[in-house]
This record gives sequence, structure tokens and C-alpha cells, in this order.
Amino acid sequence: MSTINALVHHIDQLLTQHRALQHDYAMLQSSVAQLEEQLIQRQAANALPQEGFLKPAEAHNQNLEDDLNHLISLFDQATEAHHD
Repeated sequence: MSTINALVHHIDQLLTQHRALQHDYAMLQSSVAQLEEQLIQRQAANALPQEGFLKPAEAHNQNLEDDLNHLISLFDQATEAHHD
């Protein structure tokens, strides 16, 4: 009888572990699906034509360059007017 009880106890432990593994597997599948979705979104974003699309740092640098060029042209105008 003790062998049967030990066997039943062992089977119960195995079933409990099986349920826990099924739960973990479902969680992993969900995580994989989320990561796949993120990957698809990033690939789609990277596939966009780069012409006309500047990265944020490049856009900021371009704005600074434009501002500096504007200031230089104002300085040049002021200097020319001052010399004339």
C-alpha cells in the first residue's frame, strides 16, 4: 500500500510540475509574440525610405547649422553695411 501511495504522490508531483511548465510555456509564447511584434515594427521603421527622414540628432544638428548660417549671414550683412 505504501508503494501505491508513493506512486500516487509522485504522479501528483509530476502533474503539478506539468501544469507549472504549461503555464511557463504560455508565458514564454506571449513574450515571444510581443518581441516578434516589436521586431516587425522596428524592421518596418528601418525599411522606410531614408530620404527626407532625418534621425533626431541629425535633425537637431541641421537646425543648429541652419541657425549658425543665418547668424553668419546677419554678421556678414552688418559688416558689409558698416564698411560701406
